[in-house]
Amino acid sequence: MKMYEPQRLHPVAIISFFVRNLYNLIQAALPLLLVFLAGGNHKWLLAALPFLLIIFIAYGVLYWLRYVFYVHEQELRLEFGVLVRKKRYIPFERIQTVQITAGVLQRLFGLVKVEVETAGGGKKAEFVLAALSREKAEELRRILQTGQKVLSHTDEENTAIEYNLSTRALLLLATTSNGIGVVISAMLVFFSQLDDFFTSLHIWNKMIDYAESLAVGKVSLIISAVLVLLLVAWLLSLLGTIIKYGNFHLTREGQSIKISHGLLEKQQLTIPIKRIQAIKVVEGLLRQPFGMVSIQVVSISNTGKKGEGNVLFPLLPKDQLMRFLEETVPEFAMPLQVQGLPLRSRPRYLWINIIPALVIAIGCTIFLPWGYLSFLLLLPATWLGVCQYRDAGWNMEEDKLLLRSRAIGRISTILPRRRIQSLDISRNFFQERRDLTTLGVALASGTLGTKIMLRGMDKEISSLILHWFKLGTMLHKTK
Repeated sequence: MKMYEPQRLHPVAIISFFVRNLYNLIQAALPLLLVFLAGGNHKWLLAALPFLLIIFIAYGVLYWLRYVFYVHEQELRLEFGVLVRKKRYIPFERIQTVQITAGVLQRLFGLVKVEVETAGGGKKAEFVLAALSREKAEELRRILQTGQKVLSHTDEENTAIEYNLSTRALLLLATTSNGIGVVISAMLVFFSQLDDFFTSLHIWNKMIDYAESLAVGKVSLIISAVLVLLLVAWLLSLLGTIIKYGNFHLTREGQSIKISHGLLEKQQLTIPIKRIQAIKVVEGLLRQPFGMVSIQVVSISNTGKKGEGNVLFPLLPKDQLMRFLEETVPEFAMPLQVQGLPLRSRPRYLWINIIPALVIAIGCTIFLPWGYLSFLLLLPATWLGVCQYRDAGWNMEEDKLLLRSRAIGRISTILPRRRIQSLDISRNFFQERRDLTTLGVALASGTLGTKIMLRGMDKEISSLILHWFKLGTMLHKTK
C-alpha cells in the first residue's frame, strides 16, 4: 500500500456521501418542504424527485472522485471539494487518537471508517474517511501513530495485557445503566414533533387531552401507564447498552491502549498513554451495592462527548481495580482511601440539596391538589446531602492527588501532579466564616479543558495541596 501517494476511498463512500448530503438538504429545507406539501403540490414534488435523486447521485460520484488523502512530510493531507477545492493538512504531532469504526454500511461490504482526532479541534473528528478496507485503515493508523511507514514489531506484542467484558458484567452494566432518562426524553421529543409532520392529526394534543382525562379519578390507570412507560424505556436502555458495549475488548500494547466494542457498529479506539490526563473511577448509585465500578479517562482529545466520559473499562469489580490500574495505567495506580472533609462543611452539602426540594414542594402544594405529598422529597434530598458530605474527600501521594466527590454517583479522580495544568483555591462569604475553601484542579482536555472541584476543604489542607503542586512545578522546571 502506497500511503504516501494520493488514495481514494472505497466506492461505497459514494453511498455515505449521498446519504449525508441528502440528510443535510432535508434538514435545511424541511420547513419549506412542509409548506410546499401543505399547499397540495404533491404532483410537482413527485415529478421533480427523480431528477433530484440523479443530481445528488452525480454529485456524490464527483465528490468521491475528488476526495483523496495521503501522507507527506510527517503530515496527513486531505483534498476534497467539487466546486471549491479544499485542502487540509494535519501534522503528526497534533494527532491524538485514531478511531476505527464499522457501521452497518461498512460491515455489509467488509469495510471500516477512520476518524482522526486532534487536540482542540472541536467536538467532531477533524479528519474522517468514510469507507476504507481494514488493511488500509490499519496501515494508516500505524503510520500516524509511529511517524513511520511501517511499524516495527517488538517483544511488546508478546507481553500485551488484555481485558474483556464478560457476559455477566455486560448484563449487569445494561441492567444498572442510567440511560433510562435519556430514552424517556427522546420518546417525549419524538411524540411532541409528530404534529410537525402530520399537522392534520394533532397527535400530541390528543395525547395531552387523553392524559388530562385520565387524571380525573383514575389514579391506578395513571400509575399503570407510568410503570409501562418506565418498563419500555428501561428495556430500550438495556438493549442500547448491550449493543454499544458488546464484545468489549481492551489491550495495552507498548505506550498505547486499544479498545474495541459494539455489536452492530464495531468501534476501535487507540489512546496513547501520554495523552491521558486523569483517571475517573465512577461508582454508580445502582452499581455501588454490587461492588462494581466504571473506569473513565480524561484525555487530550476533541471528540469525547459529555456523559460518555471516554470509557476505559465499563464495569469492573472494585476489588480488581488496583490490579487493573497497575497493569494498564501504572502511572495512575493509587488506593481510593480518602481523608474526609471537616464537620463544619456538612451544612453546605445538606442545604444545597434541601433548598431546591423545599422550593419544589412549596410550589406543588400551592398549585396541585395533592401537592403537599411532595414534601416527601425532603427525605431523599437530605439523604443525598449526607452521602455527598460523607463520600467527599482527598488523598495525596508523592506525585499523585486523589479527589473524591458525589453528585448522584461517587467519582474518584486520580491526578498525577505533572498532568495538572493549574490549581486554584477560592472561597465565598460563607466558607470564609468557617475557614473553608473550594479546591479547583484544571486539566488539559478537549477544547475548553476539564476542571475538577472539591468544595468544603479545610483552608490549611488546601494550602498544603497548593504547596505540594508548586513544589512539583519547581522540580519540573529544574530538570
